[in-house]
Amino acid sequence: MSNHPIRTLSHSAEEIASLTGTSVAAINRFARAAGFDGFTHLKTVLGEELQSTVEPLRKLEEPKTARRSPKSKRSASKASAVSVAIDAEALQRAATAPQIQRVAGRVLKARQVSVLGLGTSSYLAGYAAHLLMPYLPRVWTVSGEGGTEEAARRLSRCERGDVLIAISLPRYSRDTVRLADFARDRGAHVIAITDVSNAPLAEKADTLLLAPGEHSIMPSSALGALAVIEAIATAVMRLNPDAARIAFELSELVVSHLTTRNHDSISQKTEEP
Repeated sequence: MSNHPIRTLSHSAEEIASLTGTSVAAINRFARAAGFDGFTHLKTVLGEELQSTVEPLRKLEEPKTARRSPKSKRSASKASAVSVAIDAEALQRAATAPQIQRVAGRVLKARQVSVLGLGTSSYLAGYAAHLLMPYLPRVWTVSGEGGTEEAARRLSRCERGDVLIAISLPRYSRDTVRLADFARDRGAHVIAITDVSNAPLAEKADTLLLAPGEHSIMPSSALGALAVIEAIATAVMRLNPDAARIAFELSELVVSHLTTRNHDSISQKTEEP
């Protein structure tokens, strides 16, 4: 049971007894020895602890009836499109929200900014660093090659005056919480981006930014976190007095590597004999 917790949730005591060659009484004795009132109590607690893990399995089962109805599918698609449009409008407002402005101000004054995300959130961390890097003197991701051990090494030099932006969405990474706690103990200001106020990372945050993470099928959606990240980057650009110059220099730097319909057409004509 300890090696296959999700399978335990989907089997009865009788089925587990049959699979393990034991008895229902033995299964209940095992549960009580582990500190539970019995197997039923064990399954209840296990289900609560693994909710974010098994939720996608439940979501995949629920829409089957809806998928048989073309009307339901069209309605769901239309609702999703409307939701995305609303989020885009909310993003424009979020960049000027007082809390985002305070975060941007702190990030601009930081000695260095580290961005942490593990698992799926590592891609969000990389995107955040990508957006912020041109406008801050020192910013990088601490997650990447080398895993958690290497992330800890990169955080080992953080101190007071530094900022750690930590991102954690369901399914939550235990190591993200530990690393954020480590950085905070060393004096860094921890800005947490997560989905709910009682998420594991929230209690380690000096500043908490909530990003809705619900999704109809997947364990969580990254759209809310992306919106928060882009709002922070937008606010940083607005507050940085050199932002216009930096943006111009970046455009000059990358323009020769970009492709546009008009540019390619002109290039092709000039290369013709």
